[in-house]
Amino acid sequence: MSHHRNHLQTARVPAGETAHGDAHAGCCATAKPDHDAIAHRAYDIYVKDGCQKGHCKQNWLQAEKELQPAGG
Repeated sequence: MSHHRNHLQTARVPAGETAHGDAHAGCCATAKPDHDAIAHRAYDIYVKDGCQKGHCKQNWLQAEKELQPAGG
């Protein structure tokens, strides 16, 4: 579990703000799922798959794909 928790400890942009500042305000909000949502979904996948080690990146990418907005 600690391997997956590392994703939660990275720097994040405050809620309601974009990483690009005001230049892209609003355009990026729906382009990518929230970091915490991806981390939580990746952890759920990890648990669902029997807590198998060595699949962190695969779980993360699957979570991103599942949470990607339609058409994104």
